Order: sequence, then structure tokens, then C-alpha cells
Amino acid sequence: EVARMTLILRGRRFGFSLEEIRQWLLIYRQKGTRPQMEAWLTMADRQLAELARQRAELELAIADLAALRDQAAAALEEPEG
Repeated sequence: EVARMTLILRGRRFGFSLEEIRQWLLIYRQKGTRPQMEAWLTMADRQLAELARQRAELELAIADLAALRDQAAAALEEPEG
């Protein structure tokens, strides 16, 4: 049970839903290790692509926010009038 809980917590940390983790654990119970590992590779590849997409969006948002912040700071430094 400790190993199972560790897998569940690790899966959540990587962004998998509880349903995805449940299905993955079910594959092991029904079909064994090899099919479970094959399913894991598919899930991991999909999640890696999703995390990369999210990172790209986050980097763009950070750059946009930094630019707007810099514009606001520059505007405050200009004399009024």
C-alpha cells in the first residue's frame, strides 16, 4: 500500500488526474507489468507535451507582464504634464 500511495502522489505531482492514475494501476492488476509500463510511456509522453505547452504559455505570460510592468515604471519616471 505504501508503494501504491507513493505512485499516486508522484502521479499527481506530475499532473495526472486521479482517474488516469486509477486506470494505470488497474492495468497492472488486470494485465501485468509490461502493459502497465507501455501505458505509462504513452501517458508520460502526453503529459510531457502538455507540461511543455504550459511552460511556453507561462514564459509568454511572464514576458508580457514584465514588459507591461516596465512600461508602467517608465511612465512613472516621466515628468507629468
